[in-house]
Amino acid sequence: MAQALCGCASTEITGTWTAPGAPGANLSRVAVICMTKEEGVRRMAENAAAAELGGAQAVPSYQVLGDTDLQDAQAVNEKLEAQGFQAVLVMRLAGVSENVVPVAGPATFVGYYGWAAPRVYSPTYLQTETVVHMVTNLYSLKEEGKLIWSGTSKTFDPASAQATAGGVARAVAKELAHQHILAA
Repeated sequence: MAQALCGCASTEITGTWTAPGAPGANLSRVAVICMTKEEGVRRMAENAAAAELGGAQAVPSYQVLGDTDLQDAQAVNEKLEAQGFQAVLVMRLAGVSENVVPVAGPATFVGYYGWAAPRVYSPTYLQTETVVHMVTNLYSLKEEGKLIWSGTSKTFDPASAQATAGGVARAVAKELAHQHILAA
């Protein structure tokens, strides 16, 4: 269902950091937390990420934290450790920006000129694209909450919060598998 709503959005990982020793860390039970004030967005994003993390038993945090205050880091940590989680993947929105980009045209002079001239004299020859910036961190609960992987991503022109979450989840899962951080 999440893939059907993705529309034209595309997500790319723009940067990562990996702790030495993180590849092969054998983290097989991972809680997924999406930090947001909107409960519906949280659930949708956590479900999307948990579904994409095929190399681990990933569980949305809303299913295991119950009424735990998400702003109480110690309480969240204790509850996850008590339930046997080895790691926690935390996603958060870092920002939304808009870029104004020119619309591409034909590659020949006459073709381009005939195409571009009418657009230059109208307000429609530039487009605005929305870019959603996310930060995703993976912490090892086996090592006292140590950060073992961090990634930043951009999603271009998402149709919805669900499209953004799905795109980020797929990109992060692909990167974690590529770097051999989660158990296969």
